[in-house]
Amino acid sequence: MNRNKMLWTLIMSQLVYVIFVLVWMFIAGMSVMMFDDPDAISHATTWLIFIAILLYPVGLLAAIIGGWVTFSRRRYKASLIWNCIPLLWVVPLGGFLVYSIIM
Repeated sequence: MNRNKMLWTLIMSQLVYVIFVLVWMFIAGMSVMMFDDPDAISHATTWLIFIAILLYPVGLLAAIIGGWVTFSRRRYKASLIWNCIPLLWVVPLGGFLVYSIIM
């Protein structure tokens, strides 16, 4: 991939990821509802899901920094890989939304 294509790929995908911060804020706010059940506090799975939800901005920040650093070093494939880190949160959310619409 040449420099211009990679530049626009980074810019556009990171703009989409930043827009997903609005979705993340809603999901993070609603995720405290997982602890409504008194037994949920003692379940490790509930805590892991809660922590994974809260880590989206950390993953986004790591992807932005790592993507641009590797882009400046002309390592375009590594830049694309760094840029895909937020997909670890976006793809499951999209899959859940598609599943909820179909069912």
